[in-house]
Amino acid sequence: MPVITARVPEQILEDLEKLEKEEHTDRAETVRKLLASAIKEWKKKKALEMLREHKVSYRKAARMTGISYVELLQLASKHGVDIGYSLEDLKRDVS
Repeated sequence: MPVITARVPEQILEDLEKLEKEEHTDRAETVRKLLASAIKEWKKKKALEMLREHKVSYRKAARMTGISYVELLQLASKHGVDIGYSLEDLKRDVS
């Protein structure tokens, strides 16, 4: 497994130490969990941004984020992202 080294402000180190104690894990495991969580959230944010700009489909955005299509639809709805299909589109398709 590759190693990452980073300098952090004192406050982040203190918070990290608190998390280590609460989670009963060592520093490496705590940092891995935090990085994984932050990356997952970043992927969701990026996917929502790309959906808003109609740069990707919902299925592709779901694959990008590693969540299901239904979960992505729920996430997009929660964040006010339209599905790219308007009421006018529906009326046109029905008639």
